[in-house]
Amino acid sequence: MTMRKEYGPFGCVVLDPDWAQPSRAQRGGRDDRFDERVRLYLVGVAPLVIAELRNAGPGEVERLRVEAANELGSHGDDLQYGGRHQASSRTALATGFGILAYADGGVTAFGVHACTTPHEGCPGARHSAGSPAVGGDGRPI
Repeated sequence: MTMRKEYGPFGCVVLDPDWAQPSRAQRGGRDDRFDERVRLYLVGVAPLVIAELRNAGPGEVERLRVEAANELGSHGDDLQYGGRHQASSRTALATGFGILAYADGGVTAFGVHACTTPHEGCPGARHSAGSPAVGGDGRPI
């Protein structure tokens, strides 16, 4: 992908401070902490995907996009509830997140924001040193 990468090779991946944890009723009564695990997974893995996509050509990005969409469409339930395809579904989610981070304004889902360039309203601009997704120098990681 040939775009400005003001945030460096790993982009900006931060927990969105405006995100509200879904209530137990909104989660259908589940109390399995799925939302929290997905957030932590994406904060850890999305920067690596962003870095891997840094030099990917349009054809490769399109191939990865289609593969991720097919995986989530076919096995998204395994991502949430466990199953034989849970690992590949997690990888597909991170891949999709990394691809969308290159879009204007990035992507925000599951309480995680990822982008590759500074933009208006970026949650990464509001983070300070000591936040889970900010390095010791106060810059987003």
